Amino acid sequence: MSSQSKVVVIAVLAAAVLIVFAYLGRDLYLKRPHPIKCDDGLRQTIDLRSFTNDYWAYSMEFEAALTKEKKLTARLDPRQLQQLSESLQQAMEFRKYVVAGYNSCAISKKQYGEFGSRFYTLDAVSRQITALTQKTELTHEEQKRLATLVDKYANMVGELAR
Repeated sequence: MSSQSKVVVIAVLAAAVLIVFAYLGRDLYLKRPHPIKCDDGLRQTIDLRSFTNDYWAYSMEFEAALTKEKKLTARLDPRQLQQLSESLQQAMEFRKYVVAGYNSCAISKKQYGEFGSRFYTLDAVSRQITALTQKTELTHEEQKRLATLVDKYANMVGELAR
């Protein structure tokens, strides 16, 4: 390899490293909270990715488990599976709405806290659903409990939207 081609390779590698650092730096800059003034005082904006990962990370695991419907199809009838899938999608969309509303001062700090506690309750129900679906065999009582939890989850999501 000639010295000229070594210089070219080093320059290409340096450019690649520079691009990666620029991308990561931009991402970190955009993620950081920015102060905004609202009627209820000063607040820091929330990045949706951080919100989802830091505050309600379990919901992502639940969503991934739901997309692997093989475990659930044997335990839920198609109507319940559809209901659970739609509810999960609504909950994810509503999380985005909450963050956007908070960042634009449309949702107060108090309302944000109330929504947060409701999301934690939703996550607790989804954990129970996941625990039941991970069992190899369900008793009749556990199948009824699973159906009840799916209905509860769907109702809670419906209440959030109202």
